[in-house]
Amino acid sequence: MPQLGAGGETQKGTALPSQPWWNAVAINDIPAQSAFYAPANRHYLQTLIRDARQPHEVQRLLQVWQHKLGYRLTRTAEESKIALSQSADCIASLEFIEAGLNSQITRNELQKTIVTPLGRMMEQVEFTLRESPKKPDIIYLTGGSARSPLVRQALGTVAPGIPLASGDDFHPSPQGWRVGQSCCLHKNNSANKPTGDGVRCAITC
Repeated sequence: MPQLGAGGETQKGTALPSQPWWNAVAINDIPAQSAFYAPANRHYLQTLIRDARQPHEVQRLLQVWQHKLGYRLTRTAEESKIALSQSADCIASLEFIEAGLNSQITRNELQKTIVTPLGRMMEQVEFTLRESPKKPDIIYLTGGSARSPLVRQALGTVAPGIPLASGDDFHPSPQGWRVGQSCCLHKNNSANKPTGDGVRCAITC
């Protein structure tokens, strides 16, 4: 979120704290959302604006706080990830924060951004496959990156031969698990018998 001041510096050249930006978009984390939208956080954001080298950018984060735009910002990010699964670049409109504001994003930029989280995700998949007594019948993906070639290529490397499926790309984690389960159960019931041992793995990305 560089347009909102994330990754910026103070006038003294020190890095701005990243936590306010993380809290703003952690829509499934109740403590994080409570911390971000707390009345006391307004004063903290105003302090960041005062100290920032680019105060107008951090001012946009205050707009997110004032109008409770965290969910909409997260939804825009999910839409962008979906678009980048089909195109090399896209433009994310942020006009709900400020008129004329948008962000051009490329697939290469996304790839650099998700290197660390993607690596952690694959570590969890490898751990699950190693510890599970049975091989999953299917890996169900949910979230904006569910259709990303980067994610699917990585899964093809760590979990070769296991089919990948995805549904509503906007499902948050808990809903994604439930949808993945219901899809597999529906598949089993429609065939009037279980497929394999009905083992499935759900991943939010």
